[in-house]
Amino acid sequence: MEISLPCRLTSLRFGSQPLAGLTENISRGEILVQFPADQSFEDGPCVGDPVIVEIDLPANHSFGRKCMQCQTTVVRVSRSEEGPARLAMRIHKMRFQSCGEGHAGEDACGAPTRQLLM
Repeated sequence: MEISLPCRLTSLRFGSQPLAGLTENISRGEILVQFPADQSFEDGPCVGDPVIVEIDLPANHSFGRKCMQCQTTVVRVSRSEEGPARLAMRIHKMRFQSCGEGHAGEDACGAPTRQLLM
């Protein structure tokens, strides 16, 4: 399904700073994420790296802001000088949570939060 949603990626390879990107498409078992062309991707994830992906879901007045957190493994990395870098990842586990609950990095107020370990 082609859907563009903001997301954050965390991995041991790029430390405590999450990478910000946009989903390009999502299926039941895989995610494709693109990154802004101006974002440095030198120390980004490599094929085989485990990555936590947190996707911001559209707001719903019934239950507030939710995020989908996925434990993934990188299966393809594409970098090009003209366009954005892209990561394709295989999903192993996913869960839905309130935004800020278990956020990788910091919550909306900037407070440090816990990270789901793989």
